[in-house]
Amino acid sequence: MPKVTVVMPCLNEENYIRRALESLVDAWVLANGEILIVDGGSTDGTVEAVEKLRKKGFPIRILQNQNRLTSFGLNLGIAEARGEIIVRADAHCLYPPGYAQKCVHLLEIKGTANAGGVFEPSGEGGAVQEAVALAMKHPVGVGDAKFRSHNYTGYAEGAFVGTYRRSLFDEVGRFDTKATPNEDSEMNIRILKAGQKIWLDSSIRVTYFPRKTLKKLSRQYFKYGVGRAYTTLKHKKLTSWRQMGPPALVIGLIISLILGFLKPWFWLFPAAYIVSLGTVALLTWPKKRIPLKIRLILAAAFATMHISWGSGFILGLVARRS
Repeated sequence: MPKVTVVMPCLNEENYIRRALESLVDAWVLANGEILIVDGGSTDGTVEAVEKLRKKGFPIRILQNQNRLTSFGLNLGIAEARGEIIVRADAHCLYPPGYAQKCVHLLEIKGTANAGGVFEPSGEGGAVQEAVALAMKHPVGVGDAKFRSHNYTGYAEGAFVGTYRRSLFDEVGRFDTKATPNEDSEMNIRILKAGQKIWLDSSIRVTYFPRKTLKKLSRQYFKYGVGRAYTTLKHKKLTSWRQMGPPALVIGLIISLILGFLKPWFWLFPAAYIVSLGTVALLTWPKKRIPLKIRLILAAAFATMHISWGSGFILGLVARRS
């Protein structure tokens, strides 16, 4: 029986999944683990790419996720897992050498319920993806969550993707499918409520490839906001006060734009917001040679993330309350 099961939900990840799996599978995984690819009905070459690796000897099983969503895929993977430890993996990432072994080792020596590393955004698909990757590294874009920091190792509110003992899910339950795409954070809240702990090691850096267009980024962050609203209502708590920033911003912008037709000085608020984002984008990382075009897109990425997440959060609260 394998000691470890890597569970990787996916949907139309032809451009990334091969490299993700090649970075995950090493001699230790071959000796100790299995990989469950839980496909949500991909219509590109995702399954074919996985099959090629399976035929090369990768310890892969492919499962079909009829519900498509990541949370359903994770739960299906947990149900089908043969390993005693679950390593959650994302197809949109590259993993550092020895990733699975390091995470399992942390879980064992720290005695925590979840262990993992930090998230390292990287752009390789053009100016927008590069700018979005920069936005995801900046506190203005993503706040001060510890799993986004490269300077923190210790107990935390979460770790990127995460590694769990399979027995944990018998204790706290599996992933909440209503929390999609906030299922990881919602699970971490339940872990902490159960009196258990999460360990974050910033020396383990997982490369993540963000969306390549602002439209896709907006859709992604809107869903993040909706998912966080569900989690907030379910647990009746905010995990951080920083989460109130985007909804307050959206409300402030709407009020200012409407009242601006009566008294134009109300438009100073959205103007100041735009100028502030532009200033941050132009002046941050002064020693890096970042082209002006990417810096301008960075400012737009900040605004896209703030407004989309805030709008999703507000609409998520309204929909759940109604």
